[in-house]
Amino acid sequence: MLNLFNSFGNNQSSFFGSMNFSDYASIRNGSYNKLLKAYYSKDSSVGSSSESSSTRKSGEKKYWDYNEKIKNPPKKEYNYWNYNEKIKGESSSPGQKYVDIQNAAANVQSITNSMDKSGEIKYDAVSSFVSRYNDLTAAAKKSSSVAINSSMRSIADYAKANADALAEIGITMDKEGALKIDKDTFQSASSERVDALFKGANSFGAKVGSRAAAIQSNARYEASKYGIKNTGTTSSSSSSSSSSSSSAGSVTSKPTVSSSQLSSVRGNASDLSDAASKLSKGSVFKTDEEGKYDTDAIYSAVSDFVKKYNATVESAEKSNVYVIKNVALASMADATKANSSKLEEIGIKVDAQKKTLTIDEEKLKAADPEKVKKLFTGDYGKKISDRAAAIASHASYEINKGGTYNSSGSYSAKSVGGFEAAW
Repeated sequence: MLNLFNSFGNNQSSFFGSMNFSDYASIRNGSYNKLLKAYYSKDSSVGSSSESSSTRKSGEKKYWDYNEKIKNPPKKEYNYWNYNEKIKGESSSPGQKYVDIQNAAANVQSITNSMDKSGEIKYDAVSSFVSRYNDLTAAAKKSSSVAINSSMRSIADYAKANADALAEIGITMDKEGALKIDKDTFQSASSERVDALFKGANSFGAKVGSRAAAIQSNARYEASKYGIKNTGTTSSSSSSSSSSSSSAGSVTSKPTVSSSQLSSVRGNASDLSDAASKLSKGSVFKTDEEGKYDTDAIYSAVSDFVKKYNATVESAEKSNVYVIKNVALASMADATKANSSKLEEIGIKVDAQKKTLTIDEEKLKAADPEKVKKLFTGDYGKKISDRAAAIASHASYEINKGGTYNSSGSYSAKSVGGFEAAW
């Protein structure tokens, strides 16, 4: 045993070397240990009291403060004692946002329909339209659905295209896309101007309402992905959208057109999006060392754009899928119509009835390359690329969600969602 102690080194040897044999014997037989226990047991209450007092003064919480901790849980940290508080602050379902979008769209559709059928359109009705429009804009911003975003952009673009007419009755739009109405301006406007905007199948209100119907239908489909079915407001007063709600690109039980026709729409629209993107990025507008443009390359790129634009319009017009024909294609046509004068300056004429484009070859080749570049690398080229991509997306969605008819004539629906399948 002494050898073991000596093996601990000089410090340990010095310590034990200074100890007398009687102390060492008391440690070995356990009496020293008993003595220590007896001593500290007599003074334990003092030690506890002292420790408790000093601990409480320092603000530290030990086991005896547990009840106090439960009563006053930390507000920024979520632990087991306030987990329910965290749950209450969270949305019950991530699909709820689509229910909100569906309800907002239904409200817009409802108010536009009521104004179309009413006698005199009063300020309260138009003010309600503005409020519901803004609700839809705010709700749609939370969506990640291509179809919903496309339809909302279509509505916003259509509102911008009618900005002057709306301003005449006191409605203006801010940078965020929200509408505002001035009561005095509205009340001083003629009823004819108000009626022109909100009455009739081709009015601003009717088109906003029908595009809202497309959003409503798509939002219902998105909500169904989270198990939310037959929930939310539905407009029963719709006259212009009775067919649109079933073909707006979301929950039809049968394909509204053949898959081959939709494949044609998708292919043409995808090609157009690429052609427009090529022009908008400016890769064909490079100059040589002398600063001259390659006019042949520019003409070829623009001709290809026009050819694919017309193919997209013609194939999409044959589709009876509401969101393709009356939302995405209509939005693309609106963008082209808004730039018709600039297009004509470089030799491209817009056919108002067919919605197609015609090239004047000589005029286009003689056009100032800077004008061509400014048009296609600006807002127009980007909008056409975006709208064409939306048409392709809607067509792809319809193909994937629709079913097929077999040789016996029975229908077999697919279970794959529109945006869940790859192109």
